[in-house]
Amino acid sequence: MVNKNMVKAILWLHLLRLSRYKYSFVNYILVDILWYMIFLLGALMFVPTQGFVDTAIITFWGIVLWVILNNSVWLIAGWTWFILSIGMVDEHILTNTNPLLFITGRFITGMTISFSTIPLVLIIFTNIAGSKALTILHPLWLITGMMLMISYAVLYALALAALSLRTEVPGSMLDILNIFMYIGGGLGAPLKFMPEALRSFAILMPYTHAAEIVRYGVLGIEPYLGLGREAVIATVYLAGMAITVYFIVKRVTEYIRRYGARAVGMM
Repeated sequence: MVNKNMVKAILWLHLLRLSRYKYSFVNYILVDILWYMIFLLGALMFVPTQGFVDTAIITFWGIVLWVILNNSVWLIAGWTWFILSIGMVDEHILTNTNPLLFITGRFITGMTISFSTIPLVLIIFTNIAGSKALTILHPLWLITGMMLMISYAVLYALALAALSLRTEVPGSMLDILNIFMYIGGGLGAPLKFMPEALRSFAILMPYTHAAEIVRYGVLGIEPYLGLGREAVIATVYLAGMAITVYFIVKRVTEYIRRYGARAVGMM
């Protein structure tokens, strides 16, 4: 049973860490900006003049979604080695607190960095795509798509964190799909523009459906499977991921309570 005071304490701790490590926070934002610019400039070099603005906006929001996923993997799943190295897994178990609940609180750090970066990159991006980059046709659908992506990213990262405690391998090293998701996961381009083989794979990925909803929210691009169907599929994926991660966390928690947690190796 999750205690409300426990949740408040975890949230307070992560907010406190965020305020104390302010220089690291600024450094992460600068690194994120560099990632944005590398992807944006690299992708847009090969875009023809015709339709450049819309393509640039699609590319920008695809990178936004990818950065949210990437930050979750590194700042949530990649944190297991740290709490193990300072003995906080055993400490939490002794106080009847699930250490994975504590790790989940890292979403505050990941999302704060992500959403602090977006406005800064958007300011730079308007020099490339013009004022249209600031136009959002359907704000509620954009928010819906973003919330879905955040949920998928945090659940995925939590699953990796749990598996990290079980396998003794850092969560960020267990992630083998992240870098491929921008192209193959439907984040970087609408489904209808993707090759058939790649599209079939992308449809199986939950991130694709969040991205299709985001693109509709920003530019009004009709999703390949239809907006209503996308909303249903995205919700089903969210429920499926939540149930799957719940059982992974439950099994791993039972395992480390019985056998303990050994150090997560780092190269």
